[in-house]
Amino acid sequence: GTKEFITKLVSDLNSAKLEPDVDVVVSPPFVYIDLVKNSLTDRIEISAQNSWVGKGGAFTGEISAEQLKDIGCQWVILGHSERRHVIGED
Repeated sequence: GTKEFITKLVSDLNSAKLEPDVDVVVSPPFVYIDLVKNSLTDRIEISAQNSWVGKGGAFTGEISAEQLKDIGCQWVILGHSERRHVIGED
């Protein structure tokens, strides 16, 4: 979504009644991770949508786990069907 949409969604999440025994994790597009992370309450954690397998380097467009950890991201979603079927990853 756009920054406007994401800001509204984060506001709704921040004001939601969350069950105490449930982990709540959101996964915005990479370009919005910092915006969302800095806007969320401490009750909600942040996730990346993907991660590169290596430690960084010249891999244009890829984000390493090391980089995600550096910005406070403790979760990542891996194994997307479109990356397997469209891009050919295994």
